[in-house]
Amino acid sequence: MIDYLRMLRIKDWIKFYPLFPLLGAYLAGGGRYEVALVMVAYISIIGYAFVVNNYYDAEIDRQHRGKVESGTNPLAAGKVDERGVLLLMSALVSISLFISIRLDLLGALFVILNLLILTAYSESRIRLKERYLWDLASHGLMFGTLPFICGFLLSGGDPSRGIILISLLVFLVGCEALISHQIVDYPEDLGSTTTTVTRIGAKNGILMLGGLAALSLVFAFASARFYQLSLAMTAVWALCLVAYPAYSLRGMLNDIGHRPRAERGGAYRGDPEVPSKPIPGKRELRDSGS
Repeated sequence: MIDYLRMLRIKDWIKFYPLFPLLGAYLAGGGRYEVALVMVAYISIIGYAFVVNNYYDAEIDRQHRGKVESGTNPLAAGKVDERGVLLLMSALVSISLFISIRLDLLGALFVILNLLILTAYSESRIRLKERYLWDLASHGLMFGTLPFICGFLLSGGDPSRGIILISLLVFLVGCEALISHQIVDYPEDLGSTTTTVTRIGAKNGILMLGGLAALSLVFAFASARFYQLSLAMTAVWALCLVAYPAYSLRGMLNDIGHRPRAERGGAYRGDPEVPSKPIPGKRELRDSGS
């Protein structure tokens, strides 16, 4: 049972991804009962995302000794069987659908859409995670916009212009989450898989991340104005949006700061023209399906 729980890779997402459905439920003014059910449903959905990711990546992961030894994919390591994993995925989907249908039919339709994109992201024939720019767009939808909208609708919310602004904001944050990890994993991904950052290079990836962060600030200020937030609250919100990309790249930035200038030669680890060793760091869902 412990190995089946490890398939959910809870430590990889528990601190971040549940925030968006929770934010949607909060803005909808949902009661404790609705919010609790939304969280149970979305914990099941996010858990499914990581399990289905491991399921479709099992054969690939078996070829990498490090992945097997790390224990992030028990199916690849032979610690769980395929039939058990399929039953686990079925249970997670059933829980999320049962709760969402009970709460709101429109919200349930968005939950189904979320599940379909999560599956398409990893599924071997579609494999959105290996399609240029589609990986970012799908990640922004399945971990940003859709969880937020679902949390809002399932808690009885009535969509407004402000909700649309925030849904666009969390979409950008979801894109930032993926591109940050693609930049960190660039040396490891180069030559072994296709991501947006392996297509455009790490330097351009950082520029893209900066552009997404700047655009997210625009939507943040627009949302703050719509909801008439105080200047202090708006400043805190903006600071968090700027701090997140920097925090995601903290290992790389720290490494750059401590390398001798002569060794860098004006470049940094991850550039195509600079031989580099893999940067240590835990992969996110992208690498197992995202």
